[in-house]
Amino acid sequence: MARIAPLCETCSLMTFPVETEANIRRRILDICREQTRNVVDITRELALMTDRVSDGKAKEAKEHYQNMLKILGDFEGTKKKLLEEVASFGTLLSNREDFIRLIFKIGEVADYAQGIGYRLSAVIDRNWKVDRKYTKRLAELNALVLEEMSKIRETVMSLGFNPAKAMELSRGVEETEKKVDTAYRSLDLDVLDDKIPLRTLLLVRDLSAHMENMADLGVDVVDLIRVIALTA
Repeated sequence: MARIAPLCETCSLMTFPVETEANIRRRILDICREQTRNVVDITRELALMTDRVSDGKAKEAKEHYQNMLKILGDFEGTKKKLLEEVASFGTLLSNREDFIRLIFKIGEVADYAQGIGYRLSAVIDRNWKVDRKYTKRLAELNALVLEEMSKIRETVMSLGFNPAKAMELSRGVEETEKKVDTAYRSLDLDVLDDKIPLRTLLLVRDLSAHMENMADLGVDVVDLIRVIALTA
């Protein structure tokens, strides 16, 4: 039986380009940057919503809530895309578990923001009256959380091209988180010390605790960023 000759003598020597881990990391980090940008936008809308509630501008507050829900929808779509991207590379990405943890941790931040927005929306719908001195303090607390989320975004932006800079910027996130802690504890003690209706007491404590939890999660996010930076 005659032998079938190969199409060309060099076929067996041909190789196809394989995506490098560096390229994969770059693509993943691009989507992570998009996620942190969404988180900043979500937190900004939440901060504006809190300001409008404090000013007694219910209609504008609800508009900011709707804006936040739209961004949250984009956030979930990007999160799904990011998880699929990371999962598709398998062992080609050596620290894929770190990226997966980062994705879910950023998602937890967005979940807390959504919870705060939902509660504030309920306050508007039920026409509950909360003393302005407390809504103003909540707005100030939320502004600090927004500052922290903005610093997280700067840290992630630096991660792709300057891991050392990312490590340096991560310390700024921790410093802002300490400011959030101080403001939260002060507000919590003041509310407990004041003679206010139980509903108002529980509401203010619940909202402030959610904001403080967002800030705590921000520190968890930069801890994961540090781990990724060390493997760059």
